[in-house]
Amino acid sequence: MERILVLATSAFVFISVGVALVIINSAPDKPEGEPTAPPVVAAPEPQEARSQAQPQEDASPRSEASARNALEDLVADAPEYQPFFKRLQESFPAEYEAILQAVKSKLDASGTVQSVDFYVSDAIRLLRKSHGASVAKASPERMERVFDAQLAAMRAAASEDPRMCVGFLYGATAQDFEKMAASHRALIAEMAQARLEATADGEAAHAERPAPTEADVASLEKELSKRGLTNDELDVFLGGKIAQAGLDQSRMCVAGQSYLEALRALPLDVRMKIYSLLLEQMAHS
Repeated sequence: MERILVLATSAFVFISVGVALVIINSAPDKPEGEPTAPPVVAAPEPQEARSQAQPQEDASPRSEASARNALEDLVADAPEYQPFFKRLQESFPAEYEAILQAVKSKLDASGTVQSVDFYVSDAIRLLRKSHGASVAKASPERMERVFDAQLAAMRAAASEDPRMCVGFLYGATAQDFEKMAASHRALIAEMAQARLEATADGEAAHAERPAPTEADVASLEKELSKRGLTNDELDVFLGGKIAQAGLDQSRMCVAGQSYLEALRALPLDVRMKIYSLLLEQMAHS
């Protein structure tokens, strides 16, 4: 039973479920002088108003309409995210309103707003907090989309920077996430949309699945071995161990993709049990 228990508690559980989408909101502030994505600045005031220089007016609370307009402007400039925010507003209005309040708070504090990628990340964080268990109860098609989107993002990251690829395994830094979103926003949007759709589907479907058996985990281990993973790498993916220093980033990037590919090669019933377990563990992280 050791492999099953470790699979359920391994730190590596988080590699396959789009953890990078929530990193921005939990990452520490960047050191002074470190580059950061430029904020989106609210529309400038007329010249006459600026010349009077009244800081207390700049800090006055914005209206709800101003926050809504600011968010709509952000989304209008990022068409890849338009389906995400539309679906969020329709299916999870409380989380959508929370994003609007976050926009308003930022406007009140500084007169600027964060990047649209940040608010997508924040929406996923809110969904995970309020409806996290639902994603593990989604239909097979919806759950597969979550994992397929993660694999596509890892492949794209691997082609540019193995360090960023490994970041998608263990938790990307805010800088890595922003870099990835800037160059591959369609992939990031698909990751977010897949997670959102699976959450909504799980709310409706409530599919209950048993935990993986020893035989199921043995099947996954066999698939990983077929793809050339070493014993040390198997210990990372199935044994809950932290990657050793000798496992370089390029190799771990390849191994991470092999992990997702091995999962995809399992029989449907086995794959769904493991997918469900991984998504459920992510919901409680």
